[in-house]
Amino acid sequence: MGALLLGGCTSIKVDHMPGPDGLPLMDGDGVVPELEYRIRPGDDLDIKFFYTQELNDQVKVRPDGYISMQLIDEIKVAGLTPKAVDDLLTQKYAAHLKDPSISVIVRSFKGFRAYVGGEVAVPQVIPLDGGMSVMQAIYRAGGTLPTASMESIVLIRKGKNGEPMPYHLDLSDKAIAAGRPDTQVALTPSDIIYIPRSPIANGNRWVQQYITDLVLFKGVQLGFGVNYIIEENDDGDN
Repeated sequence: MGALLLGGCTSIKVDHMPGPDGLPLMDGDGVVPELEYRIRPGDDLDIKFFYTQELNDQVKVRPDGYISMQLIDEIKVAGLTPKAVDDLLTQKYAAHLKDPSISVIVRSFKGFRAYVGGEVAVPQVIPLDGGMSVMQAIYRAGGTLPTASMESIVLIRKGKNGEPMPYHLDLSDKAIAAGRPDTQVALTPSDIIYIPRSPIANGNRWVQQYITDLVLFKGVQLGFGVNYIIEENDDGDN
């Protein structure tokens, strides 16, 4: 059986690809309680000082993840929550202000998007202006084609160390009727949804269908790299 090596350090056997357990889910109001927003390059931030309003500023997070502020050195904010940036700025400004009460507001979100490809009517980049589930993104892409294998959908998500992690989702009518959590899996920035023609089989077929032929990997900046090789067992199975 083949194994997919992602990011040069993670080995995932195709036939043991994890399901949706542990992934953030949307509730009935479109809210994702488990999902904490993290600032990304291109985001516009409002920095508010309660007692020294002359320092109030509007800044854009640079491509390198840093922002520049008055009185202090530039700081890296990409990957942090707004609360964490608030705490970091308060710490930095404590050396300059008696009471650096600061509030950080994300005024506009940039680069908050996902990608839908495979057996859908219109493969495309989907902007995530608000909470969105995998199922909703598929509808946004015009729905699936008759050739789609809804029980074998692959969600590729950035892992904790930036490596791409694949998950197997079942959005078939049978799974929906059974109330499986797959239908409520919430999207996060740079997610890739791929709807194949046929069920996941062996390693070589997985690479051919889900990586090599995935047009969304071509010419699109995902925020993480994908490297893969196929390992073969001693019995020579692919």
